[in-house]
Amino acid sequence: MSIKGERYDNLTDEVKKQLLNDSLQREIIISFPDDDIPDITGENIISESLELTQAISDGKEFKLGGCIAGQLTVRVINVDTELNGKRIKVMMKQSYSKGLLFPSYSVLPSADLYCGYQSGVIEVSLFCGTVNSSSRQKNRAVKEIIAYDDLYLASQKYAYNYFTSLAIYSPKISLYDLRVYLCGNFLSNYDYENEFTGFNDSNKLSLKLDLVKSVFNDKTTIADLLSAYCELNACFAIMSGEGKIKFIQILNPKTEVVDNYSNLDFEEYTTRSINLVKFKYNKDSYFSYGHTEEEKQSWYISDNIITACCTDIAGIVTSFNDNKGNNYIFYNLYAYRPFKADVYGRWWLECGDKVSIKTGFTDTETVDSFILERTLKGTNGMRVRLTAEGTEYLGKDEINELQQN
Repeated sequence: MSIKGERYDNLTDEVKKQLLNDSLQREIIISFPDDDIPDITGENIISESLELTQAISDGKEFKLGGCIAGQLTVRVINVDTELNGKRIKVMMKQSYSKGLLFPSYSVLPSADLYCGYQSGVIEVSLFCGTVNSSSRQKNRAVKEIIAYDDLYLASQKYAYNYFTSLAIYSPKISLYDLRVYLCGNFLSNYDYENEFTGFNDSNKLSLKLDLVKSVFNDKTTIADLLSAYCELNACFAIMSGEGKIKFIQILNPKTEVVDNYSNLDFEEYTTRSINLVKFKYNKDSYFSYGHTEEEKQSWYISDNIITACCTDIAGIVTSFNDNKGNNYIFYNLYAYRPFKADVYGRWWLECGDKVSIKTGFTDTETVDSFILERTLKGTNGMRVRLTAEGTEYLGKDEINELQQN
């Protein structure tokens, strides 16, 4: 059995169990789809040197809208071809046992020798991007390749001229049309990993030129704009292993139970429910939505660069909870326990997934959390580092200041 190009979310629980308990071998294949360069395979890849990191939120506080470039690092040997600037794709094949092979009426005697088990093969694309550097190490036969996915390209393109033009000629552009332009600007083959419609996509902006000029500068990038768009739709963006952009919302995702790990650290608290949001608009004003309380509370406060350039954002902010059953930020929607864990073999876990990790303690039996950052390390001994940073209360500095006054 061979499953080629299988998406992570298509793996059945049964196949995942077999991959964990009956793994036979993993193989990494590095190819260069746009160039006539031979594939780099196991004999030219330094054992266990592969490291791949993706994140949707990497700060100390939880923040929506993360558009963080994924980074691949791998060491190869006896590869003399110039690789800088080349498109790179990393595939992984994993074989696993499907159980013992029993006699069958449909199998006829032959001279062929079969192993005593049935095997399956999963083939997935782990990464697609561009080589940023490929420098020789102290052992001059070894090169360390560092590559980034296409979200890195968005951070290398500046947005000042585009957004000032937009304020002049299309000040009421919809957020959907803005997203289409931004993605098409840095992705040569613009394609989605999955269809996505943001709850604010149909809302139109109210841009004003002097606000854009005061908020933006010549260092503001397409990535900054895309992150601001994602925040206004309570989502994040990452690049899939096939090189397609993927918009993620962490609204009640399916939970994977993890009961085996080599390391687990977690906080004593879970992040508190958000009861108020504040978004900057009209340069220095804030539009607040929600309710305040006398006891400790959590406020989501944003200096979003898109809303900061608008004169009216009421429709955008109130869409986070339309009081018709559609809630994208309030209550315990983003309540999770900050943690770090090293687990074995679960390479299909992605940023935005939710895990429930059994601790073995009676006071905190499970760590229930989102994956905000994931790092794959190694090949046959692949380890998966899962991380979710977070503070117990959001916006506590501003809340304390207001309460003191």
